[in-house]
Amino acid sequence: MQIFPNIYLMSGFAYQRHQNFYGIDIPKENRLVLVDCGLDENDLAVMESVKKAWNLKDRKISDVFVTHAHFDHSGNAYWFEQRGSRISAGEDGKSLLSGDEHTIDFAYQRAFPICRNVKILKDQETIVLAPGYTMKCHFSPGHTRGSVCYELLYGDKHIWFTGDMVQTGEEIGQVRIGIKVDSGYDYEQYRESMKKMKNAVCDAVLPGHYEPYLCSGSGLFQIAYRELLANRDKYR
Repeated sequence: MQIFPNIYLMSGFAYQRHQNFYGIDIPKENRLVLVDCGLDENDLAVMESVKKAWNLKDRKISDVFVTHAHFDHSGNAYWFEQRGSRISAGEDGKSLLSGDEHTIDFAYQRAFPICRNVKILKDQETIVLAPGYTMKCHFSPGHTRGSVCYELLYGDKHIWFTGDMVQTGEEIGQVRIGIKVDSGYDYEQYRESMKKMKNAVCDAVLPGHYEPYLCSGSGLFQIAYRELLANRDKYR
């Protein structure tokens, strides 16, 4: 599914898969950059069908940027690493290297496939993917201890990949907040992360689950911050 020119949903809600991951096409260099990478071989199969449908089948996956270490978002990182992709993440990247409990492998009743070499990004680190494609890393702990949101500066657009930090709700004007499934969940950090994001320049939010939000994303961030404050007992 193409979301914007050169920005694709590689697997996820539109394909009856719960977890979303995205591809950023860099046609002049014949490569794709992924944000998250799905759970298992079923997500990989969807990705291959999407590549074929959009004439991307020959694109090399050069990089995978992981929003957080949960199995459903990073389970295929090892597979991509074995095929030459660079894997990058925030503090949660340490879990990709160790396969610790923060991958929530217990929820999937199988061992997490450990990566051998993950680049641990810094807060506010900027990566030039190619001319006209710049990625900025925003630490956003709360849902996990090392969650990251990625801001893609692409043309005149600021596109945010938020993982489980912020997701669209079932009704207009609603949000979903990342669930408390990880021992690293921390309400106070979540609130502070959301407070920093609420005034961000954002043209679209591409979340880790459910539908993209393709209008002013800063409005969604503000709704999320208000939700965390108004219903704090629910999220503590």
